[in-house]
Amino acid sequence: MNNVNMRCLVNTRYEWWSVLTHLKTGNKWQRMADFKLFVWAAVAFCILGCATSSPTRPRPLNIETVLVLPFTMATQRYEIGSTVRCLECDVMVQTGTIEVGADEFMNRKLIAFFKEKTPYTAIPLWTVEGISSKNLSQSIRGSDRRLLVQMGKSLNADAVVSGTIYRFRQRVGTQMSVSTPASVAFAMELIRVADGLVIWNRAFDQTQQSLDKDLFKIGTFLKRGVKWLTAEELAASGLHETMASFPLP
Repeated sequence: MNNVNMRCLVNTRYEWWSVLTHLKTGNKWQRMADFKLFVWAAVAFCILGCATSSPTRPRPLNIETVLVLPFTMATQRYEIGSTVRCLECDVMVQTGTIEVGADEFMNRKLIAFFKEKTPYTAIPLWTVEGISSKNLSQSIRGSDRRLLVQMGKSLNADAVVSGTIYRFRQRVGTQMSVSTPASVAFAMELIRVADGLVIWNRAFDQTQQSLDKDLFKIGTFLKRGVKWLTAEELAASGLHETMASFPLP
């Protein structure tokens, strides 16, 4: 029984006991009848309270086809080293250097996730006929959600997923020793075309640290392997962790 229902029982019992103690003394049978009436009323009240406090069922996703937009790079909008508010997740993140080809790497990994881990049909926007991949990221850079929804409608998609890379810094060193560890930050969101609602968003922001500096992440450290990761390895791990919460039918 949840807290709401417990309070229902406690408060109800207190209020009705107060009423009973103030009942005028009278016929014994009359008092018994009054007591039974209050008991039945208490039961009915608590049943109604339990019913109204039960959680509502989430709305069905109604998604079969997802339009996948290419990752954009925050360095096209902000200076490197800026602390900015993430457009997708409304959290603060620091921009950094982004390796050449980082967006293409993330695009491939995201499409692979859809094919291997979801029942959705993914439509990579950069493969749609008539759309130039060369200027694609520039055309959707800074686009608001209304435009993304319109793009989804025009291609008969049920939802649109988009993402931004804020940092993709390569490690300096080897698996065993580094002078500068890999650092990756990105964010994504899923928008339902039917109503324009953001039904999922997540951010990943991590710079790899040695185990002695972050003992709380020993599980993740061992899972990734006892080594210093490349930016691609850290990003792939981050994408896997992030997409673990991606909504499925």
